[in-house]
Amino acid sequence: MKHTEWLRLKAEGENICSILRQQGYQCIKQTRRLSWKITTEGLCYVLTWLPAPVGNWSILPNDHSPAHKQLVLVVKNALTQRKKAPTSQPISSEDLHRPWTIVRILPNAQCHIVARFFNRQDAHDHERVLQRFIAGANFEIVFDPPEEKELDDQA
Repeated sequence: MKHTEWLRLKAEGENICSILRQQGYQCIKQTRRLSWKITTEGLCYVLTWLPAPVGNWSILPNDHSPAHKQLVLVVKNALTQRKKAPTSQPISSEDLHRPWTIVRILPNAQCHIVARFFNRQDAHDHERVLQRFIAGANFEIVFDPPEEKELDDQA
């Protein structure tokens, strides 16, 4: 797997987890894997990317419980929402090289891009400052690379 593909899938997984967190799930990234540990109501699942020939997100273990079915539904909605939703805030040409974004999570599954950064560490440092000064707000760091169409439009 190419590194750019891995970064895209990691960002997609982080976006799924941010939506899951809004719905009360707890997500913990597993190191060096495209996997997140998801816990809810004492149940533990793993969201993971299954490479070729499957090439899809999966929730393990597949126990067919109502909680598992609900989790699968939330993940599928998150994936279709991400594909359908156009970028609500236009990306300027100078922001094309700043894929790390700080997003403020708003009610009703809405979000607002607060700032963009060249690297993750700068975004993390800025997020800590925001959390200190706006304690009641919920912020997430998301890797949001520009789509090829946006790159072509800017050229």
